[in-house]
Amino acid sequence: MKRTVNYFFRVKKTRYSLPIVSALILSSFLISCRPGEVPNIITNVETVADGSFSDGLAIDRKGNLYGSDFYGNTVYKMSPSKEVTVFADGLISPNGIGINKDEEIYVCDHLGNTIYKYSQEGIQLDSIPAISPAGIKRIPGTNDMLFVEYNTNTINLLSEDNTITKLHEGSPINGPAGIAFDRRGNTYIGNFNDRKIYKYKDGALSFIAELPAEAPNANFLGFLTYAKGFLFATQLGEHKIYKINPNKENDFEVFAGSTLGNNDGDISEATFNFPNGILASSNGKFLYVSDAGTSNLRIIESHIEY
Repeated sequence: MKRTVNYFFRVKKTRYSLPIVSALILSSFLISCRPGEVPNIITNVETVADGSFSDGLAIDRKGNLYGSDFYGNTVYKMSPSKEVTVFADGLISPNGIGINKDEEIYVCDHLGNTIYKYSQEGIQLDSIPAISPAGIKRIPGTNDMLFVEYNTNTINLLSEDNTITKLHEGSPINGPAGIAFDRRGNTYIGNFNDRKIYKYKDGALSFIAELPAEAPNANFLGFLTYAKGFLFATQLGEHKIYKINPNKENDFEVFAGSTLGNNDGDISEATFNFPNGILASSNGKFLYVSDAGTSNLRIIESHIEY
C-alpha cells in the first residue's frame, strides 16, 4: 500500500505570474514523486510466547499490557520492553479487562460471577458481584465503567461507588463480550454467540454488521477494538481478524488471517490460532491479539518505510 504525500505551497500573487507558479508546483510535484521517496505502510506480525494470553486485553498509560488466561486463573502483565510477569492469580476464569482514569485495573471473572478491582501493583481493592461478566471498558470522558454480562444479555454501567445500573437487557444482545468506543464516544457491542455487532446510543441499539461463519466451528465473535475510523473484531473459528466500517451496514473485510496457524511476518502471510482478545494502542500503530489456541500474544505493528 502506498500513502500519498501532500505538499502545500505559498506563493505571493504579486511576485510570480501564473505560468511560473504552475511550473514551480509541477517541478516540486515531480521532485517529490521520484522513485523511492513515496512511503509504503508496512504491517508485520510478531509473537510473544511468554506468559499466557488467551482472552481480554487492556493497556495502561505507561504502555503496560494486561491479558487474561481464561482457563489458567491468571492475569499477566507485559511491560513496554516485553517483560511478562504475573499480575494477579487465583481467579476462576479471567475474561475482559478495563482500566479507569486512576489506572486501577478491573478484571471480569466470568465463571466466578465477580468483577475484581486491582491497584497497579496487583493488590485487590474490591470485588463487585456480577453474573457472568465478559467485557468491561471505561466510558470515555468519565471514570465509570461499562460492562456486559454474557448469560443475562445485559449492558451495564458500573459507577465509581460500585453502583450498577442496567442499561439494556435482552434481544438483540446475544452473549455479549466485546466493547469498543470510537473517538466520538459512541459505544459498540459485539455478540459472541451470533457474531453481530451493534451500536448503542441513548438506550437504543442499531445494527452494524454480522460477520460470516464459513469455517467449521466458526460461529463465535471474540472481542472488539477501535482504531483510525474502523472497528476491528476477532473471529475465533475462522482464525481471522475483520476490519469493519461502523458507518455502513455489513461493510467489512478480512484484515488479517486465513487458515489455522502461527506464522509471523508480513500481514498478508501471517496466520492466527483462534484469535480472541484484540486491542489497539492509543496511537493506532499497534494491534494486540490473544490467540486462544496457543495462549500466545500476537503484536501487529504498522510503520512507514521509504
